[in-house]
Amino acid sequence: MAIPSPSNFPGALDTTAEQPSPLSTTELDATNFLHDKVHTNHSSALIALQQKMGISSSLATSATAGDVLTISTAGSSAWAAPDSPIPLILALS
Repeated sequence: MAIPSPSNFPGALDTTAEQPSPLSTTELDATNFLHDKVHTNHSSALIALQQKMGISSSLATSATAGDVLTISTAGSSAWAAPDSPIPLILALS
């Protein structure tokens, strides 16, 4: 099975089929680990993530000031205004 190309994100989550994780001992041309395909798929996923999140103090293109990144129970995410103030939760260890 060849590595699918490129990333499914943000339309769907990638699996290890799209984002294989070769070991330090994996040959560069090993089946399902073609070096250029691994880099191509990783790069397209990173670019999609950056486009979704935005950069620096600027907002993602679909967000407006004050929006937060929300997620549905189905796993999709979107920028939206919070329904109520967001509580600050601190993890103590």
